[in-house]
Amino acid sequence: MAYTKTTLAKAPKRKRVRVPRFEKTKEWRMMQADMEKGLKPGELLAVVLTEDDMQKYRITNRRTVARYVKKYLAAHKLPYHLVSFQLPTGGFAVHVWA
Repeated sequence: MAYTKTTLAKAPKRKRVRVPRFEKTKEWRMMQADMEKGLKPGELLAVVLTEDDMQKYRITNRRTVARYVKKYLAAHKLPYHLVSFQLPTGGFAVHVWA
């Protein structure tokens, strides 16, 4: 064991241990594969999660899903747009387009 004085920027960071719930869904894997293939102008990818899907995957908030997708797009420098919204029938939808 050694003692050192360092700055906050150089200190080791704790890694995220838990995998996000949306990342485990088959819908995300299909959407991710289509994004990696590339989208043509005017093409849209839509994930619609119903109330039953939300209970099945234990997803409670559409904003967390939208933030996850948005961070994925930014990390991979993909030039796509994103919008998420509540559905009148319950659940929510996340749309990604070129």
